[in-house]
Amino acid sequence: MHGDGSISSTPDGGGPEREVFDTGMLIILAVLLFALLFALGLNLLVRCGLQQLIISAQQSGASMGLKKRMLSRIPVAVYRSPDGISTSSECPICLGEFIDGERLRVLPKCSHGFHVGCIDTWLLSHPSCPSCRASLQEVELP
Repeated sequence: MHGDGSISSTPDGGGPEREVFDTGMLIILAVLLFALLFALGLNLLVRCGLQQLIISAQQSGASMGLKKRMLSRIPVAVYRSPDGISTSSECPICLGEFIDGERLRVLPKCSHGFHVGCIDTWLLSHPSCPSCRASLQEVELP
């Protein structure tokens, strides 16, 4: 300290100016660290929330399929090559070839044919054709 009451910094770069700079940097680093932790926490919450939405959508989607009673009313045909049922000779679900005499379920709205076991499993959890997505909930069945 000088005789006039002023403070001078030391030749090694320390002193009051250096302390003010260090305090300011410390505050900035603390704010940045807080912001980073806040962003990571927010990201974690969003991810958990999205996972819960996906899980609940899958669970509700599984219950939105056709009822077994309605499923049994969809016509079943016997496959004969050349087929008049479907434009394809394979099941779009399992990709297995249709064999003469095999039972196929033919969807009423779009006339797509599938193995009975394949399409029944699909329709119990999805209310639409797996090929064209035509809804079967709006179709009146016999």
